[in-house]
Amino acid sequence: MAYNAVPTKATGNTWTATENNTYIKDNFAAGIPDIFTTKGDIAVATGADAAVRLGVGANGTVLTADSGEASGVKWASLHSTAIAHARYKTSSRKTISNTTYTIIDYDSSDYDTDSAVTTGASWKFTVPANHTGYYLVSASAFLNSSAGWETGETALLAVYKNNALIHRLDQSVMQADGTYSVFLTGATVVQANATDYIDVRIYQDSDANKIIASTGTYSHIAIARLF
Repeated sequence: MAYNAVPTKATGNTWTATENNTYIKDNFAAGIPDIFTTKGDIAVATGADAAVRLGVGANGTVLTADSGEASGVKWASLHSTAIAHARYKTSSRKTISNTTYTIIDYDSSDYDTDSAVTTGASWKFTVPANHTGYYLVSASAFLNSSAGWETGETALLAVYKNNALIHRLDQSVMQADGTYSVFLTGATVVQANATDYIDVRIYQDSDANKIIASTGTYSHIAIARLF
């Protein structure tokens, strides 16, 4: 039932039974507290001079804005409104080409709350709908021991957002010719909106391909929304 705007009456005018029903009884039924039926109900505006009853949500849920709802809000779990996180690791050897920023395929999932990760050569974490916020990105990569490093050559790890470099996490510069294993690791915070995507890339300039170890205890990534 819609609210009826109450007209102004001049002194001496009669207030009829019909007006009483329309502007008092019906307005009362259209608003607080008559629309309430259950403990925990709240009134929510659907537009100018219009309100609906929103029943209490399940235990542990929170009220969150959602323009797709008729009332503009809904009850939702803390998980769906506040948390999105994933952790992946490598389960097979990864070839890293020379002088190329290569996306690391962390191909094995430990957890992924919103199925946000796409694995493969174009590995990425895509920020889910309604999860705009600040994300902690922690990543590491272990290059197997191999010959061919020369003084001054380098390996580095970097975070990209929407195919653009955001932060360099770590860099190792060879101090002498020789055979070295290189472990790169670091963390940063990235602001990201819904549908933005994040990936981690590795670069090396040893004049030959290098290999990321298959063991996930060395090469892994964790991404979690902070707020």
